[in-house]
Amino acid sequence: MAKKGLHPLLYRITVVGTKGGTFPIFSAVQQKGSKLFLQADQDTHSLWSGKKVVSAATGQVAKFKKRFDFLSGTTIGKKK
Repeated sequence: MAKKGLHPLLYRITVVGTKGGTFPIFSAVQQKGSKLFLQADQDTHSLWSGKKVVSAATGQVAKFKKRFDFLSGTTIGKKK
């Protein structure tokens, strides 16, 4: 027996792609204007388009490398 009130309400929203294409989906979160704008989709993502995209290096690995770059020239654990 299913419990009442267990599942969230689903709202119909419209997804807008990078080139303006739209399609409807259901979401548990109702957004203002009921539209979700994508930053990457099948037209722009490198996985589907095959184009290499250079993005800004602002991730955690880039921050780590920037912070500890001075250690790259050291010889830790190596005998002289």
